[in-house]
Amino acid sequence: MMAALLTACGHRASNGASTDGDSLAVTTSFQTDSIGIEREDSMASVKVSVQWPTSGNDSLVTAIRRYVCEELQISLIQEGQPEFHYYDDGKEAVQALVDTAYNDLTSSWNESKGEGIPTDMTYSCYVRISKLEETEQYITYVSNHEGFMGGAHGYAASSCQTFRKRDGLRIGYQTKFNRETEQFEKKNQNLFKDPQSAKLAQLIKEGVRSYFQECEQDVATDEQLKDMLLNVDDVNNIPLPSSAPYFTKDGLSFVYQQYEIAPYAAGMINFNIPYDKVLPYLTKDAAELIK
Repeated sequence: MMAALLTACGHRASNGASTDGDSLAVTTSFQTDSIGIEREDSMASVKVSVQWPTSGNDSLVTAIRRYVCEELQISLIQEGQPEFHYYDDGKEAVQALVDTAYNDLTSSWNESKGEGIPTDMTYSCYVRISKLEETEQYITYVSNHEGFMGGAHGYAASSCQTFRKRDGLRIGYQTKFNRETEQFEKKNQNLFKDPQSAKLAQLIKEGVRSYFQECEQDVATDEQLKDMLLNVDDVNNIPLPSSAPYFTKDGLSFVYQQYEIAPYAAGMINFNIPYDKVLPYLTKDAAELIK
């Protein structure tokens, strides 16, 4: 299932959780239930699984449930985001996506067949939302989406969200694509003091360079690095990813979606910036999570 998602050098995010010393009591106070529902036939295959919060700090549980509901409410054939609906019951939330995705896929499959387009392959939608990491200060959730709806290859997307553990505050930003300007607009940004900081931009540039170096690409010069990218006029001003960077035990993790700043063949560009390097550029709320 994850093969399409982990293209090129892949996504290197860590799956660790702190369980040492006094943090154990905090960690075990947050509990989840694994919910998985599948529906498939020769036309469509839908598989959805989530780690649904069941107990813990009320504000944290509510915040993560809302995030999971947002990630589950997608439409595969309509533009824009469907009207949001909050679920208290995780099974209802998962079942709603399974039904919507199955109907969208079968509709698209039948439409393709009616137009004479080969439909010998099953159309698919696979979604997995789970806890990536937990410490005394934060919980990070990961949301992976992938599938196939005809064409040369499938689609894949991966994003994460970090929550402050004591009150469920999201640390990062939300993005919305503006179709008029054809650019992502960031809202509720509380991760960086100054997202336009030139010094932060240098850290991002070197992070992108490190990704290609691990893929054994020659990007020693800025011109060589620019040749590996798409729609980036200045490597000293590479935009922040559309999905907010998130907290892991290895540092602040950045992930760019397919085609966001590089060709499909480059995969999902990702890298970690160590906390000692990125700390000066974080807001007070963000810096609190790594103390």
